[in-house]
Amino acid sequence: MFNRAFKNFLTKKSSKVDLYPYLYSISFGELGKPKEEIKTEPIKCSNCGAIFTDPDLIQVDSQKGSYYICEFCGTINTIDKSKIEKKLPNDIDIILIEALKKGPKKEEKITKMDKTEGDLYISVIDISGSMSGAKIEAVKKSLIQTLKDFKINSPLTKYLLITFESSVYYYLRHDKNPLNFSGDLLFSFEGMKDQLNKSLKKEKFLGSLGEFADGWIRKVKGLKSMDMTALGPALYFAIHSFESFNHTGRITLLTDGLANQGIGNLSGTSPVAEKTYENMAELCNQHKIIVDVVGVSSSGDNNEMGLQTLGKLTDKTGGTLYLISSEEMEAIFSELRQMRYIGKDVKVKIIVPPSIIIKNITGAYSSKSAIKGSEINLGAITEDRELFLELESAKKLVEKEEVPVQLQVEYTDNDGRKRMRVINDRVKVTKDENKFKSQYDQKFNVMMNIQTAGGEYYAGKAKESKKRLRSLKREMLAEMHNLNSSGLGIIGGNFTDGLAYLDDELEEIEEEEEKAAQAPTKSYWAVKGQQRARMSIGALKKRMEKKKK
Repeated sequence: MFNRAFKNFLTKKSSKVDLYPYLYSISFGELGKPKEEIKTEPIKCSNCGAIFTDPDLIQVDSQKGSYYICEFCGTINTIDKSKIEKKLPNDIDIILIEALKKGPKKEEKITKMDKTEGDLYISVIDISGSMSGAKIEAVKKSLIQTLKDFKINSPLTKYLLITFESSVYYYLRHDKNPLNFSGDLLFSFEGMKDQLNKSLKKEKFLGSLGEFADGWIRKVKGLKSMDMTALGPALYFAIHSFESFNHTGRITLLTDGLANQGIGNLSGTSPVAEKTYENMAELCNQHKIIVDVVGVSSSGDNNEMGLQTLGKLTDKTGGTLYLISSEEMEAIFSELRQMRYIGKDVKVKIIVPPSIIIKNITGAYSSKSAIKGSEINLGAITEDRELFLELESAKKLVEKEEVPVQLQVEYTDNDGRKRMRVINDRVKVTKDENKFKSQYDQKFNVMMNIQTAGGEYYAGKAKESKKRLRSLKREMLAEMHNLNSSGLGIIGGNFTDGLAYLDDELEEIEEEEEKAAQAPTKSYWAVKGQQRARMSIGALKKRMEKKKK
C-alpha cells in the first residue's frame, strides 16, 4: 500500500533530481483486505500528530513521569505506559469508532422512515430544451434500467428524483406531483433550504426501491424536456436532502448544457460560481455524499457544460466525471451501478521529520497538481485509486541514519466503522548515488508525471501536458544510454517498463486530440484530465494488456 521508488535517501540531492525524485506510491486496494486490528485509542504526538507505536521509546523521569520524544518532530509527550503494552506492527488498522449498533429487525414494511438501512440515491436530471429527442429518451432508458437493478440487487436503497430546467422539480414520491421551486428563490441558498424544509415538514416519506421501483419507472417514463438550465439550485436541493433525511449516499448529475439559471450560473466567468460549487463539494463531504457528473454531447454539438468546474464535485467526493454521447449512456449508467467503493470520507496524512519536506502529491484532485498541507481529503475511493507522493531533503542527511516516514489513512469502511490505517517506514541514508540510480524504479516517476499531466489537461493546458511527457521520454532515453555506457546497468527493467507506459500514454493523447476537435473542448479535456490525474499503475497495465488482445 505504501511503496517507494527508491531504496535509500542520499546524503545530498541527486545530480538529476527530475529523473530520480524521492517518490512513494499510496495504493488503496489494501484497505479492503483483512489486517491486524487494534481497538484502543491511538496515542498521537501533541505537535505533529504522529501515531506512537513503540513502547521501547518510553522514558521515565522523576519530574516528568513517563514520556517519549517524538522521532518525527522532537516534541516531548507525556504518556500512560499502560495504554501501549507492546510494540505495534509497522502496518496496522486502528478501529476509531465501531459501527452504530442496530437493534433487532422488526416485522414491518421497509418503507418506514425510522429504517436506517440502505443509502439514499438521487438522480438530478437536466430536462432543459436542448435535452429533447434522443438525449432525454436515452436518459429515461438508462435510468429505468438502474431502478430495475436496484430493485433486485439493492432493495433497501431509498430514491429521489430531481429534474431541472428554469425551475426545479423535486419528486419526493413516485405517486404524487413534484414540489416546484422557481423564480427568485433559486438565487438564495437560505431561501431554498427554508422552503425545502417547510415542504418536507408536511410529508417526509421515503420508500425503498424494493417496493416502489415500478412506480418510479412510470414516473421516469413521463419525463419531458422543457426550458432553461437551473443546475446549481437542483444540485443544492439534492445535497440538502441528505441532511434532511439523515442519509449518506450518491448523486448522479446529468446535463448537456451550462448552468444558466439561479445560483452557480456558469454562463459567464464569475469566480463566485466557481466558489459556489466548491462550497457544495465541501457540503457533500460533510454528509459523505458521492457525486458523479455525466455530461451529454451530440455529434458536432460543441456546447460547453462547465465540466471543468462541476468536476470539482467529483474530485472532492470521489465520484467520476464523464462526457458521453446519447448512445453511450446505457453503458455509463451500467458502469456507475457496478462501481464499488472500499472507503468513504477518506483522509490521508503524511508525517515526516523536519529534515524532509513534502514537495508534491498527485492523484488527489485533477484540478491541482500539487497539494501541500497536513491532510488530503479524498471523499470516497475505489480499490484502483493511487496517489504519488514526492519528498525532498531540506538539508544534507547523515550517512547510515534512518529517516522515519508515517502514512495515516483515516476512513469509514463499508460496515460503517471509522478506521485508521497506520504504516511506518524507515529509510536508510547512503552516499552511493550510482547504487541509488541502479535500484530506482522509474515506473513511479512516469506515473507521477502522467498524473501531473492530467491536472494540466484539466486546466486546459493540453500543449504543456503533452510537452511534459515527451520531454520526460527524451530524458529517460538519454539516461538509460548513459547508464548502459557506464556499465552501471539497469536493474529490473524499470526504465524499459516506464518508457512503455509513456509510449502508451502518448498514443492515447494522439487519439484524444482527434476527438477533442469534435467535442466541447474544455469539458472534454476536463474529463480526460481527471481520468489521467487518477491513473494508477494497475489501470494503465490493464489498458496496455487489453490492447494486446
